[in-house]
Amino acid sequence: MNWKASLKAPSAQFFADSLLIFLSAIVLCNMAFYNQFPLFFSDTGTHLWTAFWEYKPIDRPLFYGVFMKHASLMTSLWLIVLAQALAVAIPLFYCFKYFSGTPKFRVYYLAYIFLITFFTGASINVGQLIPDVFTPVAVLCIALFLFAPKLKVVETIVTSCIFILAVGVHNSHFIITTLILLIFLSAFIFKKTRLVLQRAQVKLMRILFALMLVASSYVLVSTIQYNAGLKFAVSRYGHVFFMARLYDCGILEQYLQDACPKYHFHLCSEQGKFPWDFVWDYTNSPLYKNGGWEGNRDEFNAIIRDILTTPKYWPRLISREVEATVKQFFSFRTGDTGPELEGSSSITAIRSHWPESVKEFFQGKQQRKYLDWTMLNLFQSYLIYFLFFCTMLVYFVPGFNPKYKMFLTYVLIALLVNAFACGAISGVVERYQSRVIWLLPLPFMLYLANRGVSFSRLKNFFSDPNRSET
Repeated sequence: MNWKASLKAPSAQFFADSLLIFLSAIVLCNMAFYNQFPLFFSDTGTHLWTAFWEYKPIDRPLFYGVFMKHASLMTSLWLIVLAQALAVAIPLFYCFKYFSGTPKFRVYYLAYIFLITFFTGASINVGQLIPDVFTPVAVLCIALFLFAPKLKVVETIVTSCIFILAVGVHNSHFIITTLILLIFLSAFIFKKTRLVLQRAQVKLMRILFALMLVASSYVLVSTIQYNAGLKFAVSRYGHVFFMARLYDCGILEQYLQDACPKYHFHLCSEQGKFPWDFVWDYTNSPLYKNGGWEGNRDEFNAIIRDILTTPKYWPRLISREVEATVKQFFSFRTGDTGPELEGSSSITAIRSHWPESVKEFFQGKQQRKYLDWTMLNLFQSYLIYFLFFCTMLVYFVPGFNPKYKMFLTYVLIALLVNAFACGAISGVVERYQSRVIWLLPLPFMLYLANRGVSFSRLKNFFSDPNRSET
């Protein structure tokens, strides 16, 4: 990273690039424009109540609500969509600027924006009022920290601020970003992988810098939680979600059969009566019959600790988690945009704080059940599976430069970590992978951008460490 601050006034090119990024963000808002209103999800109402009524949900950080409150300027939900689009457009622009190796990178940047807008679910993520869009944003920011050593100081500051925001808006993002960075950090332990990273100009200090930003985001979010009267922590109820995952894996009931003759857990009386939804079935779940989220903390932690330290349960746990990770990796259908039902928190929030938008909300295609993502999912599936085939060629056909493979490897690692953090820890949901799958075309578009230059530049792009940046 170029840490030498410049006191020069912004150039004409800076303003032109800023306009390009803004227009690209407008394009990324396409699906919200098509719906004629920002897209909602069942969690949107919770975030709206957090943003505008100081509601304190027990299962997620307050930070996304804080973001919504300030991004909307308390005047329009459309400004939140625009802010999310800019959070995507800016790091993508930097990626093309520093990784494409061509002064024509802006053309390929626009081509990529149009590709992911009209042939993947990226625009749905941008237009939906939930923090899913920030998962790929965090991945893009890490890529810039690792692989763009000539980031200017202003660009580094902007990327760092976006990264802190992206990490803090959802609990899973702390896990995903930390795992990605620890994987690259551990690669420095072994000489062979260390040399590969060094050839890619990946520095240990950049990994540590990114980890420091993750820690900063944790402190920021925890401080917000504490100031709101909650504990100084990002997540207080991980024991509930992991217990639900153990139940889904079939391990919890197996454990209770073994342990109940020795221990008097509250769950023992509920054996064979667990509902399908362990977390959200307020009527039948034993979670709500014996003290709720807080009251079950000690018992759940004791059970989890015993399961994780007993080798008998490891084979089943490992096999089910690997299975869930693989299933999640290949489950990326997009378009979880069903209509909100009357009486839902989303509709209540709209009527309470945005009465002037109620008519617009109900006239949107989402509420009128006019949204059909069949063709979009068909296009996305064809594109992604074609790129999976191209990925096999990259790794099995000789001739591709190691640094190009490194960037592709990074994207695949990020997709796999996302699949593990969501599928293995929470459960397989197609929305979790669809939010990041549109990153897969990025290394291929960067490669095509490089192929658009002269063959001599193509030959030297990934092999010349002293190449000039545009």
